[in-house]
Amino acid sequence: MKRGAVRMKKSWLPIALSSMFVLGACGGGEADGDTSASGENDGEDVSIRYFHPGADQPGTRDGIEEMIERFEEENPNINVELETVGWGDAYQKLVTDISSGQAPDVFFGGTRWVPAFALMDALLPLDDYASDRIGLYHEPLQRNVTINDSIYAIPRAFSTRTLIYRTDLIDEPPTTWDELIETAQTVQEENEGIYGLGISGASHISTVEQLMNYVYQNEGAVFNEDGDITLTEPEFVEALEFYADLYREHGVVPNPLEYNREELPTLFAQGRIAMYVIGPWGRNMMGLEPDNEEAPYDNAPLPEGKQMANIFGSDSIMISNNTDHPDEAWEFLEFISQPEEQKLYDLDQGLVPIQIDEAEEPEFHEDPFFATYVESIEFGHEAPKPAAWEPFQDIISEAVQKTLNGSDAKEALQEAARKIEEQGLTPSGE
Repeated sequence: MKRGAVRMKKSWLPIALSSMFVLGACGGGEADGDTSASGENDGEDVSIRYFHPGADQPGTRDGIEEMIERFEEENPNINVELETVGWGDAYQKLVTDISSGQAPDVFFGGTRWVPAFALMDALLPLDDYASDRIGLYHEPLQRNVTINDSIYAIPRAFSTRTLIYRTDLIDEPPTTWDELIETAQTVQEENEGIYGLGISGASHISTVEQLMNYVYQNEGAVFNEDGDITLTEPEFVEALEFYADLYREHGVVPNPLEYNREELPTLFAQGRIAMYVIGPWGRNMMGLEPDNEEAPYDNAPLPEGKQMANIFGSDSIMISNNTDHPDEAWEFLEFISQPEEQKLYDLDQGLVPIQIDEAEEPEFHEDPFFATYVESIEFGHEAPKPAAWEPFQDIISEAVQKTLNGSDAKEALQEAARKIEEQGLTPSGE
């Protein structure tokens, strides 16, 4: 395949470059890869670098190393060098490596990064490789990795969202927005010192994702199919008003400005909130099994607005457009994304099954708590796809925070829309 056969609009390139400088990318330094990884492969051994954020976390590295060993056994001429940093440093490292021409051959990261990396011309278009493989995934995930009708990544990990609730305080979980407020109010009336619900409002990706659950439930969106901004439409405005009024009007949540979503499991385990929304990793973050005595819990589908909906949070695997070994890089990506390998990865990491047929496997339905996440796949929506996520995230978080602090929701969103337009963050980059 000729690398770079599918290119992004050149008018988008300044956005990508400005993103790199804003993030402080400086480049430089010597590459860590084996010198055998340069030049065309003529049958000799090849080394490729695989970057996986968070691989040093407990319970994560062993499974990844075993996966690499299985690949190397089947492909003895390809050596895979695993590299990692914490998730908090991953995007910055990749931007720096890309800008200095030292990007890993294959890298794992947030799907929200795909548009920005594609704009930087940093990703190998996968159309000639992945046209058959991409069909294994749910349609929202396919759309998330497709830019200008070209495939730039393969989905690797994703999660749905459910409502975690205290079973000793709540007999039946709420099923609508009105019931959510009523249930939260009842909990507070009957139990001193506990809030009915927890939501996030800190400047963090999770605030955008938490809000988008309500936006999708209210049939809203940030952008329409043509890439036009729609966050000032009534559906989005109403969703933000509802979200903010949980704090401003109803008082059923602690101050959201003080928390991101990853802090809500701690509040729940401490008995300070009775409900919150999160993915399946929330159970590990709480450090509690559902039938514990301190804060027994269960989960349920998210309360319904105009429709059932929840946001798909996902990560994907990309191949560097600078790799000297695109075929070997694809062989690795193809191997780890084959159904049996994907299933092993999802079970090992405690993830929602990402491939369509995989969701039917009995292992993902044996645990009732986890099964609720699998059943929620049906109502999943892809995340917004701005030209660059980080500045977009800041703009939306700011609008949420202003509304929580008493500003008019529509005015806050009108200002957000202007900033998105001015910074060229629409999917078209215009």
